[in-house]
Amino acid sequence: PREATTSTRYTTLWRGRATPQSSTTTADDYRVSDACIRQLRRRAEHLHRNTDYAVMFFGAGSVHEWAQSLRGWKGWLMDLVGRKAMAEALLDRMMEVLTYNLKRYVSALSGYVSIVGFGDDLGTQTGPQVSPRTYRDMLRHHHEALFGYVKRHSRLFVFLHSCGSIYELIPDLIDAGVDILNPVQISARGMEPERLKKSFGEQITFWGGGVDTQRVFAFASPEAVAGHVRENVRVFAPGGGYVFNQVHNIQAKVPPENVVAAFEEAYEHGRYPISRM
Repeated sequence: PREATTSTRYTTLWRGRATPQSSTTTADDYRVSDACIRQLRRRAEHLHRNTDYAVMFFGAGSVHEWAQSLRGWKGWLMDLVGRKAMAEALLDRMMEVLTYNLKRYVSALSGYVSIVGFGDDLGTQTGPQVSPRTYRDMLRHHHEALFGYVKRHSRLFVFLHSCGSIYELIPDLIDAGVDILNPVQISARGMEPERLKKSFGEQITFWGGGVDTQRVFAFASPEAVAGHVRENVRVFAPGGGYVFNQVHNIQAKVPPENVVAAFEEAYEHGRYPISRM
C-alpha cells in the first residue's frame, strides 16, 4: 500500500506504508486461488495460440518488497540489521506461501509462457537499499530458492524487475538465477549503459534502459529523444541480450510526439540484426 505525497506536473511521488494485519489474517490468505489459476491459464493459452509474441507471466512474487509492505520501509530495514531472528522467521513464513504459489503458476502456465516475472525493487537513486552483505546474508538464498525452482521444473526464463541503482547487486542476482533484468534505470548512480553492458552484457539480458523517464522523456525534444534512443540501442544491443523498453512506465505528461519518436527510432534501429548506426 502507498499514499501520494507529492504531485508535480509530470508525475506523482509515493511513499510506502506498513499494512496493519488483522488478527484473523493468516499466511493462507495470500495463497493463489483455484479460480485465479484457471483464469491465468486461459489467458496464457489464448495469447500463446493467437499471437506470435513471447508471453510473460509477471506476478510470481517478491521477497524484499512484500516484507516491506508488511513491516513498513523503515521497520523492515531495521529488522534486517537489528532484529534478524524476527526477519528470518517472517521470510521463512513468506517463502512457504511464495513457493506454494510459484509451483502452481509454473505447473499451470509453463506450456504457454516463455518468461516468469518477479518484482523486487532493491535500489534507490544512489545505491542499493541494503548493502551487498545484507542482501547475501538475508535475502539472496530466498531468491535462489524461487528462481532455482523455475529452472529445475521448467524451461522458463527468469525476469526480475528491480528499480534503482543496483549495480553492486547484479553479480549476486545473476548467480541467484536471474536471466533478464528490468527496468535498467540508467539515470541512477552507477547504472550507465556502457558500464552495464561491459560488466554484465554476456551474462544477463537487459530489458529496458531505452529511454530515461526521469530526465529525458518528458523534457527533451523529439529529435533529442530519438538520438537518446539511438545511442542506448547502440550500446546495449550488440551481441544480443537486449529488449528495448523505456525505463519503467511512461508518465502522464510525456508529450505524445516524444513517445512516437522513441518507438519509431527503436523500430528502425533496434531490431535484430542490429543495423549500423
